[in-house]
Formats: sequence, structure tokens, C-alpha cells
Amino acid sequence: MNHRMNDLIVLKRTETGLDERKRIVSEGLSSRNVIGCIRAVESSWQRPANAEPVTWEYKATLGFLLSEDVRKDDILELPGRGDFVVADVVPGRRFLAVVAVQEKRGAE
Repeated sequence: MNHRMNDLIVLKRTETGLDERKRIVSEGLSSRNVIGCIRAVESSWQRPANAEPVTWEYKATLGFLLSEDVRKDDILELPGRGDFVVADVVPGRRFLAVVAVQEKRGAE
């Protein structure tokens, strides 16, 4: 399969730490641009049996060069699709295979 690394993706990394009152807080680190390949974005939805709103899930399959530093729980901003959370990172022989998910409820 031919992968063209020509998609500009914004990578946002967060770090958890303790504040002065010993509470766990999430701190956003600086964001940076990475070049990758958006291979596919799939959507699925579930309608709960009770009166809860419909839940939509989008799963993006991406490829990156092995030199890119993409980790689980990073946030990737895909152009025109919003923010996705990295769920799985698998290094291969030639590129990094990444699966990221986005969930929405109701009419969001």
C-alpha cells in the first residue's frame, strides 16, 4: 500500500501532575505540527435502550514516519475532522500505525 505522508496534523500532548493541594491535574504542553497519512476515518453509532442520546464514534487510521513521536493518549487535530485521542500505536518496519478515536453524543 502506498502511503503519502502529506497530511498536516496538529499533535497536542498533555501531562498529568499534582498541584499544591495534591490533586491530579492535566497540563497541556505545547502543540506541534506533524506530517502523516490519514488512511481512513470510519464512523459508527449506538442507540441505547433507555432515553440516553445516540453516541457516535469516529475511528481514524493513520500512518506516520517512524521518526515521529506519537504516543498513546496524545490528541491529534485532523484537518476538517476535529480532535482525536490516540488509542493504539504500533511501530512497523517502515511506518508507525496509529488508531485514534473521537466520541460524540446526541447532536454535538
